[in-house]
Amino acid sequence: MKKSVPVWLLVAVTVAATLMISCEKSSQQDLPTEPVTISTEPYQKEIIDSANTFALSLFRSTLDDVKGGGNVLISPFSVSTALSMTLNGAAGRTFDDMRSTLGFGEKTLEQINDTYLKLIAEMVPVDSRVVLEIANSVWVEKQFQPKETFINTIKEYYEAEARTIDKTDPSSVKMVNDWIAQKTHDKIKDMLDELHPDIEMLLINAIYFNGKWKYTFEKSDTKDETFYVNGSNPEQVPMMHINTDLNAARIDNATIAEIPYGQGNFSMVVVLPEEGTGTADIAGTLTQSVWQNWVTILENNKHKISLSMPRFKYEYKRTLNDDLKNMGMGIAFTDLADFSNISDLPLIINRVLHQSFIENNEEGTEAAAATVVELISGMADPGSTVYSVKLDRPFLYFIRECSTGTILFAGQVNDPLSE
Repeated sequence: MKKSVPVWLLVAVTVAATLMISCEKSSQQDLPTEPVTISTEPYQKEIIDSANTFALSLFRSTLDDVKGGGNVLISPFSVSTALSMTLNGAAGRTFDDMRSTLGFGEKTLEQINDTYLKLIAEMVPVDSRVVLEIANSVWVEKQFQPKETFINTIKEYYEAEARTIDKTDPSSVKMVNDWIAQKTHDKIKDMLDELHPDIEMLLINAIYFNGKWKYTFEKSDTKDETFYVNGSNPEQVPMMHINTDLNAARIDNATIAEIPYGQGNFSMVVVLPEEGTGTADIAGTLTQSVWQNWVTILENNKHKISLSMPRFKYEYKRTLNDDLKNMGMGIAFTDLADFSNISDLPLIINRVLHQSFIENNEEGTEAAAATVVELISGMADPGSTVYSVKLDRPFLYFIRECSTGTILFAGQVNDPLSE
């Protein structure tokens, strides 16, 4: 015989469900709908601008190497964070050259460290609809004794985990790779191939980003359309579509548009060269002043936009030694390197490894990157006009935090179907 449910229980369940829905709606309504300002001191803003100068220089260097072809993705923030940790161990000319390459001018270590602590602490939680995770670590070979002040500094300012590795243990590589994979939600795997026989220390940054578009692309609007690989070779790719108000403008030889995530603290800036102009041509003239001019133009140009954008998903891996040497910090890779603030024993940078991942679809963008610095023993007006922005040929893109201006990722899509 069926037992009847008491009326009071039905009423209680109904009331509880109503309250839960009401609270959920209320909490969603309480979320910001516009970017939240992250306040910075003047010297912090200067350091962020300098880091962006480094970001654009490094991006140009990677594009030069692929001669305009192929998909590229770097996280200059990841690279500069790992190198800024390393900078704390440098002295003499090595310190000067590394600081200059990073674009920090005459800024003190305290100012540099304080700025990265600010970014790590305040960019991560600024938009609850965007997941941003930043993790740092230092791995010390068990026989090596670094100076305590160095370890304490990067633990304090970069929130770095301090761990020990054994270069004679084959499982050490897996242990490091597992840490990177965990911190990047399994998007960056098997980054290290081996530990150098003379390894003394690894300094690692990992960054993970998952942002939902502020204005979602409807999957039903996605259709196979033509994309011109290398600017001329047609192939059919899934092309997403949206019609909405976006910041966009035509500049000398390209169209730029900004697509916000969440409440707008984070955005993707896409750069589509005019026909006959390549991405390498645009990147070759991209400096901090040009970038800042683009940002200013975008802020003052909101239009109704019909945006067409391909889905894309790919990985990228690169050893940055040559890029960094060409940018001015070659001494750090030689026997003249001075890392005496880490140890009185001679150390040099053996490799700077970088690996990244991105997936861009109707819901948003998921991206991750990791950087490993390997130190080894050394010898000694809104209008009614509707603009059409169709990303149907190679284009550049940048993911940034708008309040501070920090460039998190920089990439080039040459072939949306290439993984």
